[in-house]
Amino acid sequence: MRNYNILLVDSCKTDIEYTKNAFSVLDIKHTLYTAETEIQAWAMLQGNNKLTPLPEILIIDINEEGINGIDLLRKIRIHPDLKSILVFVITAADNEENRIAAINLNIAGYFRKPIEKKNFPDFFSILNDYWNLVEFPSKK
Repeated sequence: MRNYNILLVDSCKTDIEYTKNAFSVLDIKHTLYTAETEIQAWAMLQGNNKLTPLPEILIIDINEEGINGIDLLRKIRIHPDLKSILVFVITAADNEENRIAAINLNIAGYFRKPIEKKNFPDFFSILNDYWNLVEFPSKK
């Protein structure tokens, strides 16, 4: 099983901590990076703080303050080095327009974010099972 780089884009510090805790509790071996804004995320994908290797997986809350998730998804989908990133959208907001826009940008899944801390491990356990089954292209 490969160790994947995962970038979580979420402006809610509490949810970032809940996610890190879930990764720890579940002993998820993938490397988790975090960005709190769209600008930070883009810098990690293509800017001065570019991650090497690039993440294979992106988890983004598209409805958070400081994050224009749909614009970020559009930039990723047209960029030749980023368009194959597996993107999951997690959000607490009920925004049908964003859900449709995200799905039309070929995301891997659109999920309601767990509301309570105790539910984060169950949520990420399911995603981790998926990540361990999916086959990614070999790194060049």
